[in-house]
Amino acid sequence: MVSKRRLGASLLFLGLAFVGAFHTFLSLAFDTGLTTVGAIFAVGSLLCLVAVNVPALLD
Repeated sequence: MVSKRRLGASLLFLGLAFVGAFHTFLSLAFDTGLTTVGAIFAVGSLLCLVAVNVPALLD
């Protein structure tokens, strides 16, 4: 069973990953030079999402 805290953290990190991916796409589209910032943000959020959900798989 997924706890409310784990669900909330998962939704938060999923939203942050979407923001990072969208930021990366827009920085590529408008050539702002901030592509690495968005990519690092998206990858970091996805890693945190995995770290939050791995203990649920091990239960």
